[in-house]
Amino acid sequence: MLYVFLSHDVHWSRLGPGVDHVLARRDLFTPEVIERVLREGFNPYFNVPDIIDIEERYGVKSTFFFRPLYDDYVSAWCYEDVIRDLVSGGWEVAVCLNSASSLERVIREKRMIERISGVEVAGCRVYSLNIGVDDYWRLRLAGFRYDSSIKMIRDFIDASDMGFRWISDVLVFPVTIMDFNLFMHMGISESDVFNVMMKTVNEALRLDKHVITILWHACSLKMIGGRMYDKVLEVLTSMDHAKIVRGIDLFRAINAKQTCRNGFNA
Repeated sequence: MLYVFLSHDVHWSRLGPGVDHVLARRDLFTPEVIERVLREGFNPYFNVPDIIDIEERYGVKSTFFFRPLYDDYVSAWCYEDVIRDLVSGGWEVAVCLNSASSLERVIREKRMIERISGVEVAGCRVYSLNIGVDDYWRLRLAGFRYDSSIKMIRDFIDASDMGFRWISDVLVFPVTIMDFNLFMHMGISESDVFNVMMKTVNEALRLDKHVITILWHACSLKMIGGRMYDKVLEVLTSMDHAKIVRGIDLFRAINAKQTCRNGFNA
């Protein structure tokens, strides 16, 4: 069995980056989306409800990483109702840390998301995957149980970004597939998504890795390429040997001795 850790980073506040920002990247969107931006001031980056709807159709739950403070100085409290709905609906809420370089800041950001969500937060990911091995002791002292900030290879999908590892007593899930890497850096076309997913799953199974981690940014859902998220779930849920899970589910399974003895492999 291959476990697919399905995750989303919420990189922008609820206000979005603004019309000028979107128009400067208009080639990433369809003309219909750009027309709505111009006509309504539509924010194509706020897609958490859309992701929930898609995942409900396929009967899966994922993990959402929220930044405590956004670039426009709006805090994650702008997502309070969304975060509470996610928690009550069975999705996992985690922290997208702005930095892992200060223990005080890591603790402060973790506590903010916990206050908003009303639950203890187990997982984190550092914004832009900006983390070093020497940062993990801070995550552990802050109380994080797992992290998903490592990506060894960004130009192609590699076995080094599959499975899991322990660093400073923190369980680490490397990012195997990232939407932006697929469509912007690797040049994968939308029609190739099915084959890429199938190839990655089969390679992980062949290598006995047991875990792959997918990062599909919330802001990309209406972008060309990012809009293939529905297809990604269609492929993954059609495979008998792949099971979609949240990060906390994986942590609990791997951390349990009996599960480790039953075949999990880094």
